[in-house]
Amino acid sequence: MNDRAKLANALSMKANAQRKGSRLGAKPNRKQSLVTTDRKSGRSRDLRVANDNLAVFERDRSELQNMEETKLFSDRQLEQLGIVHPRSKNRELVDALRQLRTKLYSLRREGNFSVMVSSLAPRGGGSFVALNLAATIAFDKAKSSLLIDANLHDPVLHKLLRLIGRSDTHGLLEYLEAPEIGIENIVSPSGIPRMRIIPMGNHDEFSNEHFTSGRYKQLMVDIQSRYDNRFVVVDGPAWGSSADARILSDICDYTVLVVPYGGVTPGTLDAAVDELDERKLAGIVINDQPAE
Repeated sequence: MNDRAKLANALSMKANAQRKGSRLGAKPNRKQSLVTTDRKSGRSRDLRVANDNLAVFERDRSELQNMEETKLFSDRQLEQLGIVHPRSKNRELVDALRQLRTKLYSLRREGNFSVMVSSLAPRGGGSFVALNLAATIAFDKAKSSLLIDANLHDPVLHKLLRLIGRSDTHGLLEYLEAPEIGIENIVSPSGIPRMRIIPMGNHDEFSNEHFTSGRYKQLMVDIQSRYDNRFVVVDGPAWGSSADARILSDICDYTVLVVPYGGVTPGTLDAAVDELDERKLAGIVINDQPAE
């Protein structure tokens, strides 16, 4: 979670579609400019309603207890962790992330959205962008964010939980493997106001079938519909190293691809764009671009 020098160059969906079309129908246009920007009546019925209301109350109370902010990071600690906050010294990074956030808001003008962030190369900055995008969404006091660690090969959110004394919390894999574990048991505070996280959790082994399960798909529906002002960010695995990234992209509303500067060839980027539904591709972020 070290800080990065630069975020830049997110392509709009329209630009991506045009770029993809020109590639498929004509010669690729390598000189295309990039736009800078770094979801019965009666007594028996009354009894059922009362029981349902009680169940909802107990669920919400349990979630609130789990959400209790036991510790918030100071500005200095966030700087050390490479996490942006409203008073961050790296204004260029904050502005880039705000532009990316605004771009996503423009795609879904009403309600919330879910977005999967994936790097084109392992350790290419996907987790850094996902974490800071979720933190930037939480700047707004009228909104909240939920960051899900779905990067099976390189999870990072357990580090935040350890720092705020929540390392014993359940996570995503435990939820998928144990029907008795509810959503309220896996959503935890992050140390950042209005930002919640679902860590990977403890596991000895994992299956590539986790994200194709009905339970994971229902989880995404439930967490997105529970609060209409909560925006869901999924930290996915590297695009080229796992089929999970494509599965997660299909389930989310949008996808952001992260390109480590100088880390992949134009052909690799083109191939990834061609694989994606162009209606879902919200942008391409070039990470760690050197200053001009």
